[in-house]
Amino acid sequence: MDYDREEMRRRREYEEALAAQKKLEEKLASLKRAARTAKGRLLSSTTKSETWHRMSLAWLDREAGYNGEMASARVYLRGLPFQDYVQALAPFAEGMPGASNLAIEVAAVAANLSDWTVKGDTFLLERARRDYASENASFAAWQREHPEHETWRKKPPTRGQGFLITRITAAQDVEPPVRMNRGEAHDWIARHGGNPRLADEVLPSATSLNPTDQNDDDAGAPVLGEETV
Repeated sequence: MDYDREEMRRRREYEEALAAQKKLEEKLASLKRAARTAKGRLLSSTTKSETWHRMSLAWLDREAGYNGEMASARVYLRGLPFQDYVQALAPFAEGMPGASNLAIEVAAVAANLSDWTVKGDTFLLERARRDYASENASFAAWQREHPEHETWRKKPPTRGQGFLITRITAAQDVEPPVRMNRGEAHDWIARHGGNPRLADEVLPSATSLNPTDQNDDDAGAPVLGEETV
């Protein structure tokens, strides 16, 4: 009898412990849900993701009258030194009293669309070329020292290659390549003067933006990172 009572007591203790554990687990799950909700609210605040900021800023431009065909021309205009920027807009501002700065921009871009698009494409191409040159800073030497390493060529193109190929085709009015691997993309870029280290001539000087992050290839290759287009 004493043994039975002791067993029942210990069983009750065990069941009570299980019940307490279940309550703690439920409370923890509730706290985790609250944390996820708080994180979601944080991302919905003024510190939203980069994608949100880009979409919001694009909305402002679209409302002002910009469209996709004006993208390169707008890049050229906004990349000008301040005094040149003001000078470019001044004639339009005179004829648009009370208009917003964005509205004057759109009018100026529309009036100079062809010329500024070419200049904007040049601006973007030079930036992409510099980014790719940075990505491939030591590649030529590594390639000469390791001619047996060819696995990198079979991988998908990097994001940097994708950007540069897009800019080259736009600026040089050439047909974009169809489905190529990383090595073929590298060769295509070299043939079309996209890598300043390999090109005979460089584009006219333009204000450049910060280069993108570099990525290292496997097998010791110092270039052509893992990010794909």
